[in-house]
Amino acid sequence: MEFEFNFGEQTIAKAPPKDLTLFASVAGTVQQLSKDELVFMDHRHGNNHVMTLQVLQAMGLTQQFKPMHEHIQVIEQNIPELRGQQTAIEKVLGFMKDKQLLLSETQWLEQLKTSSTTREVPYAGLVIRTCQRPDNLRRLLDSLNQYQLKHGVEHTVLVFDDSSDDKSQDENKKVCQDSKVNVKYHGKQWQQQFISMLSQQFPEDTQQIKWLLAEQAGFTGGRVWNLAILALAGKKFAFYDDDYLIQPRKAQVCLEDEVNLNENTQLSVGFGLNIRAIKELSHPVESDVLGQMANACGNYFGHWWRQEGIKSHSSLYGWRLVDLERLNSESVIKSTGNGTWGSPRAESNYWLYLLKGEEREAFWQDRETYLDNIEASNLMHYTPNFAALSLSYFAPSTIDNSTLTPYVMPINKNEDHFFNCMMQGCYPDQVSLHFPVMMGHIQSSTRDRSSFNHLARRPNFNNFVADYVLAVSAKIHTKDVVVRYDALRSAIDDLRTSSDQALELRLREYMTKTRADLVYSLQNIMEEVPDAPIYWQADVREIIQANGKAIKNNPPPVLSDWDASLSLENCIVKVRHDLKEVVDAMKVWPKLWNFCLGQ
Repeated sequence: MEFEFNFGEQTIAKAPPKDLTLFASVAGTVQQLSKDELVFMDHRHGNNHVMTLQVLQAMGLTQQFKPMHEHIQVIEQNIPELRGQQTAIEKVLGFMKDKQLLLSETQWLEQLKTSSTTREVPYAGLVIRTCQRPDNLRRLLDSLNQYQLKHGVEHTVLVFDDSSDDKSQDENKKVCQDSKVNVKYHGKQWQQQFISMLSQQFPEDTQQIKWLLAEQAGFTGGRVWNLAILALAGKKFAFYDDDYLIQPRKAQVCLEDEVNLNENTQLSVGFGLNIRAIKELSHPVESDVLGQMANACGNYFGHWWRQEGIKSHSSLYGWRLVDLERLNSESVIKSTGNGTWGSPRAESNYWLYLLKGEEREAFWQDRETYLDNIEASNLMHYTPNFAALSLSYFAPSTIDNSTLTPYVMPINKNEDHFFNCMMQGCYPDQVSLHFPVMMGHIQSSTRDRSSFNHLARRPNFNNFVADYVLAVSAKIHTKDVVVRYDALRSAIDDLRTSSDQALELRLREYMTKTRADLVYSLQNIMEEVPDAPIYWQADVREIIQANGKAIKNNPPPVLSDWDASLSLENCIVKVRHDLKEVVDAMKVWPKLWNFCLGQ
């Protein structure tokens, strides 16, 4: 007997593809109207919307950018009355979309790109900060000459000399005269004339003018920035130190057609035993990136994005619209940045122990390379795509100086961090656009970065003030740059004039937080990688122990550029004195900038 079973041809039905368009609800303020009704005011336009409690609950559950099917699932799980009622939920979401209370990712991006026009800012040229390093200056100018010949472009070059001795000034001046590029040299004679002109114009402010611009003992690279910012008021300019090479390169994995909108983007790192190895891990950039950065600087971010035709961007999944408020049609690219190949720009090497994943494994891969890597002698430090940062990580590569630009700390290191924090404080909607390229950065002297590992972290005064500016700037609501600048000055002066106890607590809190954050991060990393190489673990434990001991002992809060033997009482006196210099200079700076703008 034969049995034949024939169920017919069976096909598995495919579910219709899910729409992955991301949506997020807008922020606003709620007022009660009755037991069941509320009024919601949209913070974007100020419009009032009368709605039920269910709609408000749905808005609260859809603040993050997610696809519609995920929003429906979350609402169904969290609002008992709507459980199993997908049609009703879709009706609620439809109401929100119709009232522009639920925006798609595309709608938000179009608003960013289409509401802005071009913004023209005159370009002054490329500023070079040099000091007692004529060989470095010659090398940089030669690289620029080769770059200009390759691309058929010509930049006016303005060299500002920070050399403290006449011999170095003479050598640098001769390098400029012999160069094949168009160089305007600003040495001691020009600087003294410029300072004298300002002192004659504002005799009551001579002390502050000299503090901002004149030669002082120690590292005074910041004063050169200030001279350039004043001399070029109303214009944008490129800016590089003399240990750079205008030889742009890009990483092997480079996403040149993508913009990363995450303001907390970390730079990527690649290691090499020497410059040759670094070059093998990267490729030369064939386009005129100097021109591209200069063109972007001063433009509206949305207009630049539309003009460049960049189609891709980092995912907004999980982001809230309120997190993206800094990016809007009025956001200006106030500065640009680039990565580096060769020597890093950081003074210490603590940050290397915070690396994760493949970068960490490359850092510690074997004992021989590790000993070289801890000095950060040869590495690549970059973003693989365009990054729309709110705060530049290092000294910017171009600066939009068309409107009031804050001054740079004239003395000591981390002068760039203070400047970058002040720029964000004055322009909260600014974009510091980091390009996916690396310029050569070759330091002629060897830096012993690992020697600080057995010492507890001690930020310097410039870091202390910069981070205070970051903390208080979020509490200032106006967008007027002059009012914001004055508010920041008042906040710093408020700190200066506070009680001894308040100043002590601020200093101690800052030192403890700096050390505790490092210890916490390293402790977590140690738990993540229990099988890490012993030599790496030993160094991490040394850093943890040094900072943990300082937290426990709580010594006087002496910043790193102060005399290490200062008592607590003298720390208070010192911080008051240093803050007064900052506040007094901030009071004078806007009128200096405006005067130079009119010249």
